[in-house]
Amino acid sequence: MAKILFVGTHGIEDPTRATFPFMEAKGAIDAGHETGIILMIDAPPLIKDHIAAQVHGVGVPPLKELIDFLVAHNVRISVCEPSGRALGITEDDFAGKNSGFGTSVDANNAYAGYDRVVTF
Repeated sequence: MAKILFVGTHGIEDPTRATFPFMEAKGAIDAGHETGIILMIDAPPLIKDHIAAQVHGVGVPPLKELIDFLVAHNVRISVCEPSGRALGITEDDFAGKNSGFGTSVDANNAYAGYDRVVTF
C-alpha cells in the first residue's frame, strides 16, 4: 500500500476545502494506506477542538468526526510552527492527538518520505 500525505492550507473561511485533507486521509486509511496530515497557512486553527467542532462544509462529514477517526487510527497531524504560532496554536491544542508543531525541515522530510503528497 502507499504512503499518502495530505497538506491542508484552508481554514474556517472555506469549511468544505478545510475538511478535504481530513476526509481524504480517512479514505486512505479505509483503503489500507498509510497517511499523515500537515496543516499550514490558514489551516492550523483546525487542530483546536472548539474550532473543529464548528466546521461542517457542504457535502462532507463534520470535521470533528473526521479528526476523531484519525486520532483513533493514530494518524499524525502536524502543524506548521510559524503559521500555527502566528494563529495562536499552543501545545495544549495537541493534547490527546498524535500531533505537534513541525518546521519547514520537518515538512520537507515528510514530503520526501511519502509516496504521494496532495495539497488542498
